[in-house]
Amino acid sequence: MRDPQFPPVLADVDSHTRAMSIGIGSVVEQLVDLLGLTMVAAIGGVGETRAVQQWIAGREPQRPNVLRFALQLALMIATEEDNTVARAWFQGSNPQLGDRMPLMMLRNEPLEDIQAPLMAAARSFAAR
Repeated sequence: MRDPQFPPVLADVDSHTRAMSIGIGSVVEQLVDLLGLTMVAAIGGVGETRAVQQWIAGREPQRPNVLRFALQLALMIATEEDNTVARAWFQGSNPQLGDRMPLMMLRNEPLEDIQAPLMAAARSFAAR
């Protein structure tokens, strides 16, 4: 059971609503706050953080749907007090995902193939 001292930032439905209803620049900005520039670059499929800064400034990213989904997951997992929880979850080997790393799945695999397993793993983690 989740420690009430560290509540989730948002429940899954609320995190979906937020990630889908804000502009992509805000999506990227919030992801950077939660995960950092380097991880957002990897999720967005680029090799340098300069592209991420350009997305925040208004340039359209190549994978906006993946970035929105990543924000949805991050908002479910992060806690009010500590964003390192979300960073660790994205970078860790996850037994619910066949010991795959969510960050690498988002970077390398088609969203339609990984969306359901990642959501199930995030829901399970958020309910702990």
